[in-house]
Amino acid sequence: MRTALRLPQSPAYPHDQQSALPSKKQLSVHPDVSSIQTDSDDGRIATEDEVRDLLHVVDEIPVRLWIACLAGIFERFVWYGATAPLQNYLQNAPGGEVPGALGLGEATASDVINALTIASYLVPIPAAIVTDSWLGRYKTMLYSAIIEALGATILFATSMPAAIHGGAALGGMVAACALMGVGSGAFKTAVVPFIADQYVETEFRVRTRKTGERVVTSRELTITYIYNAYYWAVNVACFIADCTPLLERYVGFWLAYLIPCCMMWLALTPLLLGRSHFVRTSPPANIMPQVAAALQYGIAGGFKMEAAQPEVQLAQHGRQVPWNDSFIEDIQQSLHTCRVLLLFPIHWLCFNQTFNNLISQAGQMKTYGIPNDMMKIAGAFSGVVVAPIIQKGLYPFLTRHRMRFAPIARMAVGFLVLTGSMVYTTVVQKLIYSVGPCYDYPLACPAAHDRTVPNQISAFLQIPTYFTGAVAEVFCMTTGTEYAYSRAPDSMKTLVQAIWLAMAGIGSCLALAFTPLTVDPKLVTMYAIMTGLMGGATVLLWVLFRHRDSAKEEGVSEAGSN
Repeated sequence: MRTALRLPQSPAYPHDQQSALPSKKQLSVHPDVSSIQTDSDDGRIATEDEVRDLLHVVDEIPVRLWIACLAGIFERFVWYGATAPLQNYLQNAPGGEVPGALGLGEATASDVINALTIASYLVPIPAAIVTDSWLGRYKTMLYSAIIEALGATILFATSMPAAIHGGAALGGMVAACALMGVGSGAFKTAVVPFIADQYVETEFRVRTRKTGERVVTSRELTITYIYNAYYWAVNVACFIADCTPLLERYVGFWLAYLIPCCMMWLALTPLLLGRSHFVRTSPPANIMPQVAAALQYGIAGGFKMEAAQPEVQLAQHGRQVPWNDSFIEDIQQSLHTCRVLLLFPIHWLCFNQTFNNLISQAGQMKTYGIPNDMMKIAGAFSGVVVAPIIQKGLYPFLTRHRMRFAPIARMAVGFLVLTGSMVYTTVVQKLIYSVGPCYDYPLACPAAHDRTVPNQISAFLQIPTYFTGAVAEVFCMTTGTEYAYSRAPDSMKTLVQAIWLAMAGIGSCLALAFTPLTVDPKLVTMYAIMTGLMGGATVLLWVLFRHRDSAKEEGVSEAGSN
């Protein structure tokens, strides 16, 4: 007998509300199975009555899934460990109060980091096509990990003091960022669906606990649990990785980059060890030409995908098409999912300030010996603390009180929290400009003594920004990843996941438009505009898509995912 792991029920799928249950088409229920409850029935497919009446729990999770998670966690450690010192590495010249190497200035440094982010989040789209039509998810992960490891190795080698003085740092940084952007982007697009692929159960099944209580295992709850556990572990890895600025400040950039370099090569270990145990689906035939043709016919038919159905094409155009109605339904379901995700570039525009402008903001403040690019460790720490509270406290509380908290509602709350975070960040920047010695031009006046004396305001004022960002991450990123996977049809899961990741790349493209404002004293204006955009996106998300949280809409969406 397997003992089911118990996860506090997500309000999106409460066991005591039949209207919120996954549809029969998604998870088969066999009403003709005997409902006699005997020990010999343990593990059988649940009846409709059992699905409605019994407690839903998380199923037992295979070890191979956690091994796949481990590879993803290592890769995220490398990404955050390598990018944490990058703003200082690019922006500042050597010898100042704030560590530096290339001295490119804040605007250029922010542009480079935005370009790196764009690459890492737009690469998933072509990578998804290659994955689904040729390599498969496992090989994509393996090859992209090697590419990212090569990039991390170049970044380490060219950050050595001798390489910096010899002029190799700039060229090495460009090559390293290119390889790491491609490698990380391709890896991300494959690892998230690959992790869920390792859990293969698709049925509701009856389990008996040691106490004798009979429960029903739920695929939906299990997938939610898996992704929440994965992102919690990623936050732990980020918390540790964000310590690399300590090495940057007190030893040098070379040691700060040596750690991610070694960890990226180590990330290959779980991939190779689990090779014979992973569920590795063979890539299907390349469906992208058919998707493109179907979309073309749908657009020509008045932006209605029904116009691309085989019978319509045959009747109206005398055209034989190589797909069936189910294929068109899959495209429709993917488009419905992607419509919800289209507001996320604004979210990423604001959230990604953590990795560039907020680091520079901390450099304008008193850090009490803490590296300015280490302040964002507060975000990772907050995520480690906040995520379990939400998962084990808030969600069960709402479920007990029969208050549904479905995906769109969760994402809207995350958007609202991030709007508040941006309001606070704007206020902090205004406070920085209100104190000396340099007021509107921190570190740039003679009283700064060659950029060694910041404005006299504590960098710890940034902590609420990072805390609220962590809360928003739980509601937005985890829910968005789960939504993109569970609402996409099987044949397009990798592609929809890539589009979900591409939203962050588009957000970084939007950030480039703010480059003229990333200089003092215009930063207050920049943060204020971002606040307005985030508030508008919050309203639009709720107004346009809240109906998708209804039981009927959820049923339709989930039915299309298989």
